[in-house]
Amino acid sequence: MVYREGLLGRGELSKIRYISSLIDDIEIYREVILSLITHVNELGRVGALSSSDAEAIVNTLRSIAKEQYRPGDEYEDVHEYIEATLIHRLGDAGGWIGLGRSRNDHVAAALRLRLRGLILELASRVIELRRVALNKAIETASSVIIGTTHRQPAQVTTLGHYMLYLDELSSDFLTNLLTIYEVVNKSPLGSGPLAGTMVKLNRVREAEELAFNGIVENTIYATGSRYFMLAPASIIVSYLVELGRFINNIEMWLTPQLNYVTLDPSHLATSSIMPHKRNPATLEVFRARIGEAVGHLTAMYAIERPVEAGYQLDLQEEARHAWSIMRIAIDGVGIMTDLLRGIRVNEGRVNEDLAKYPVTAAEYAELMSMNEKIPFRDAHREVAVMIREGRNPGINPTDAIEGKEVLGGPNPSVVTESAKARLIELNSIEARVKELMVRVNKAEAELMGG
Repeated sequence: MVYREGLLGRGELSKIRYISSLIDDIEIYREVILSLITHVNELGRVGALSSSDAEAIVNTLRSIAKEQYRPGDEYEDVHEYIEATLIHRLGDAGGWIGLGRSRNDHVAAALRLRLRGLILELASRVIELRRVALNKAIETASSVIIGTTHRQPAQVTTLGHYMLYLDELSSDFLTNLLTIYEVVNKSPLGSGPLAGTMVKLNRVREAEELAFNGIVENTIYATGSRYFMLAPASIIVSYLVELGRFINNIEMWLTPQLNYVTLDPSHLATSSIMPHKRNPATLEVFRARIGEAVGHLTAMYAIERPVEAGYQLDLQEEARHAWSIMRIAIDGVGIMTDLLRGIRVNEGRVNEDLAKYPVTAAEYAELMSMNEKIPFRDAHREVAVMIREGRNPGINPTDAIEGKEVLGGPNPSVVTESAKARLIELNSIEARVKELMVRVNKAEAELMGG
């Protein structure tokens, strides 16, 4: 109870436990220490702290970072726990850590440090998902499958065409994710609780030491806003929802009634009583967790909505939902990537349904319109009458696919060419992400004395 004793006394343990974020703070334990080391270094540089005290505090912080996080119940949060530990080990010198800082700017820094690492991890997972999807697109560029709209047989396409759908979605998301990374990767250090500090800290220098790409300039915004958490959470959940829609396609294709695709058995489970069941277990769990992610995002909005500009303790309750969203995304994208490696088209079953449903009727009507020089609506009506009378107008499915050379369509050559070009583009994106990782890891390792 380092912080409250002077004004409020020791307080009641039950109430301290109620408001405490100690359990959630395990997520940012290391990042809080990184922020503190940078802060102490800056106190030394500006002459607010002796070099001997600064060295002793930094060495002790590095030692604490190597220890298991085991705070007692009497602390409100990780910040108080670490400061109390410093005072216990260094005596009064440990108390210098509080000069020129607030939990408000330091927790914002720690959250940003943790979040940027998770964003880069997720970006790496999405890059791998894209690589697998693009290679699968090339592999299955000619693997015919029946596409659906309104859950009805619609047109013939290929699994490779669907893989490019998944890749373009993931490409757009990756662009957004790396853009929002630049918003996250800014330093709030030196902002104090709201309006800065009397200590002449060089905020730009602190930012550079932590490999931030700049500072959050306004001190109110730096400490009291959580836009840097809401924005990535929002785009990540939007991506997960779209992935969930594709999960529904795969699950539909897996039903015995369709049986259009097969998966590696490691993604399946069976029933405790029905030995014939092949349940798409990993897909079902990922889809459920996507629903949880939507709930976590809703909670973040609900927590933040009534809070005015400036810090309130409500905001500490928001962080756990952000971490849950990140874990759901990172784990789920990994599962999806592995699943795509083993997906195969059951050509025999697809061919059976190609003979059953008039899924090339639209192409037949287009050719009729062009070849007979009649308005498309007349051709559409004539083909509809043929279907109503029990006839099955259409063209060869392979001809229907290969006849569509329009950019973005299912023509195997178009799919293959697009996938190869996207793989080349992906290499440059991967190089950029790795460069960001190297810069961050190097800075953090140096601060930790590594």
